Amino acid sequence: MTPYPCGWHWMTPALYQAFDLSSTSVQRVTRQVCKCRPCSRDKPFLVYFDLTKCSPTKLSCDTPQVCVSECPKKYWFPIPEADYLDQLNLTVDQIGEPICLDGVDPTMAGFDQEQAIQDNKCAPYVLNSTDVFNRCLPEFIFRIKPGDQFLKQLIMIISDSLESASGGVIDEEKIQSGIDFVAGFGGSALVIVEDIRSSWHIILIGIGIGCILCFLWCAIMRFIAGFMVWGSILVLNCLLGAGTALCFFEYMTIRDSETQMEEEFEFTLDINYYLRLEKTWLIGAIACGSLFVILLLLTLCLCNRIRIAIALIQEASKSVTAFYSTLFWPLFPFILEMFVIALWALITLHQRRIQLNDLSVIVTNRSIENVQTIICGRAEGVRTIEVLENATDVFCTSNSTYNVSFKYLQFFNLFGFLWLLNFIIGFSHLVLAGTFATYYWTFDKKNIPRVALGGSIWRACRYHLGSIAFGAAIIAIIQFIRILLEYLEVQLKKGKENPVVKYTLKCLKCLFWCLEKFMKFINKNAYIMVAIYGKNFCKSAQKAFFLLMRNIVRVAVVNKITDFLLFLGTLMVTAAIVLIAFFFFAFGQDYAVTSFIATDVINVPSVRYYWVIIFVIAVGTFVVAKLFFGVFDMAVDTLFLCFLEDLERNDGSADRPYFMGKNLMNIVGKKNKLSKEEEW
Repeated sequence: MTPYPCGWHWMTPALYQAFDLSSTSVQRVTRQVCKCRPCSRDKPFLVYFDLTKCSPTKLSCDTPQVCVSECPKKYWFPIPEADYLDQLNLTVDQIGEPICLDGVDPTMAGFDQEQAIQDNKCAPYVLNSTDVFNRCLPEFIFRIKPGDQFLKQLIMIISDSLESASGGVIDEEKIQSGIDFVAGFGGSALVIVEDIRSSWHIILIGIGIGCILCFLWCAIMRFIAGFMVWGSILVLNCLLGAGTALCFFEYMTIRDSETQMEEEFEFTLDINYYLRLEKTWLIGAIACGSLFVILLLLTLCLCNRIRIAIALIQEASKSVTAFYSTLFWPLFPFILEMFVIALWALITLHQRRIQLNDLSVIVTNRSIENVQTIICGRAEGVRTIEVLENATDVFCTSNSTYNVSFKYLQFFNLFGFLWLLNFIIGFSHLVLAGTFATYYWTFDKKNIPRVALGGSIWRACRYHLGSIAFGAAIIAIIQFIRILLEYLEVQLKKGKENPVVKYTLKCLKCLFWCLEKFMKFINKNAYIMVAIYGKNFCKSAQKAFFLLMRNIVRVAVVNKITDFLLFLGTLMVTAAIVLIAFFFFAFGQDYAVTSFIATDVINVPSVRYYWVIIFVIAVGTFVVAKLFFGVFDMAVDTLFLCFLEDLERNDGSADRPYFMGKNLMNIVGKKNKLSKEEEW
């Protein structure tokens, strides 16, 4: 089942080799030649010649670019210094030199500065800049907003500079639009990016503390699971009971009062209006009372199953702490998933760049010198055009067309991406299931192998890759169909919508959404059965499905209680890290203890938007918590299936003893008929 993902992976180097897509360098087109030169290590920064060419609609700057060793720290304009020194409040020391393309020396005697600017060989102006991800952007965008007085003066001077160089009239509104775009973009997104880059160590420390809290939460779950579950049920029952009594009391008070409202009901946004209606409190009393009775009956009827769920969670906590490495295992599939996502994005972007070029040579009436050959590009190989002695200004042009057949590669790419992503998820599930199944089916927990995770990885790679690929293919097909349905819906909205087709699409989308959820549930439990018995995917899925159907109530209780505890853990860990990060950034410089820590150990970074850093830390902690608690959830699911299988195939005799812990045996009323020496 693996040729398709392998073929998808093969497509990347094939595209690179066939269509020369490996170029990530700065492309520069001149009048003489078509050439491409990458920024080297000694010139890592990129300078844009004219920021007024930046387009808010295209989100790009259509202007020549050049690589430099460092970003310019001074200003320069092709007009007399007296015309801009006072306006910009600059000194003579802040005036620099023009920036030109490689091979152009502005200090050379007889250099025609005006002609060089017109030929796009030199920048029409130079601004004090700072580097942002190796791009030189004006320094002022980090400290002023669009419409600032400095910005207005700068726009006027840039306009004068461009008019001086071109000899024509420049539209100041276009300059204003381009500068405002760069300034606005730099004042928000780029500043945020810079804040994140300068605070990366704080972000890692925050996420690291979150990892420690997640580990502690998993470790203490065996001690607090019962308290948290029963405490939550008790508090919820008390709240519903109190809510019922309060609503009924308010209802009786309003009904017996002389000022009760008798006018007809009307819809309004005034909440006090509804609070004055006796029907509001009657409905509230009935709703709270009904929920109170239902929850109370469920608690009484499902009491034993709740105890089983708590015992399984406690046992899962023991199994997780018995194999500490399982908590860090999700990092490996997470890295693989990020690699697959990046590879998919790379192939997608490069496929969109595939074009068929019809190259030609155009001869103009201006002569050129010292040119022997011109490499115009690639179309069925490299075409080299020999320049004759009487040739004039020769340069490359091309007419590009998109081959429609290439769009089918996008579908191939998308399906391969979905398949590989689900394959990695399935592999992670099966490895964890094999590890925790080893824990459960080891009769004497003192003899648990310490390298159970490594053994599970070996078995998964050696015997079960086909089962994983088959299960992943099922999910990928369903997800692919859902994406196609979304695509069809978008295409149909462009024309006149048919109600029948629209209704059919909605039904199909709902159907495949439910089918995907169901198949993910089946896949997860099938992988557990594959890890336990080592049989193929179909037999394991069938066995897991019928085993769960015979214990459907237990399944519901265990899943909901586990989901509740893990949600609570994720919420508490994330909230704790957010509070720590907030006090660190907001008050880190004000308190002695925090200041000592910040100054000597961590250093509170100087950031403009510290709430963005807090948000990044919160998101990172949430992702880490989901990874950690995903392991715990897998432990509960694996132990639960093992527990159900243990109950059905064993009877507690010496030949078929129960493998479950004593707490679980006490809850279900089972006992092993063994001597005291053999008990564990």
